[in-house]
Amino acid sequence: MAMTAGTTTTFPMSNHTRERVTVAKLTLENFYSNLILQHEERETRQKKLEVAMEEEGLADEEGLAPWPSG
Repeated sequence: MAMTAGTTTTFPMSNHTRERVTVAKLTLENFYSNLILQHEERETRQKKLEVAMEEEGLADEEGLAPWPSG
């Protein structure tokens, strides 16, 4: 829609185009919703790890050491 001096002009849109716009909108909304959710989950896991490390008396460097093999 274009607006000029308080008037609104609408352009005709086929049903096919309207459906594709709706699908694109939903896809983007889902992507960013999931992105935020994943970020929050990652932060929660990081905080739990930091608490566990603190309880074990580990420093950041010790907590980042690779697992011993064998």
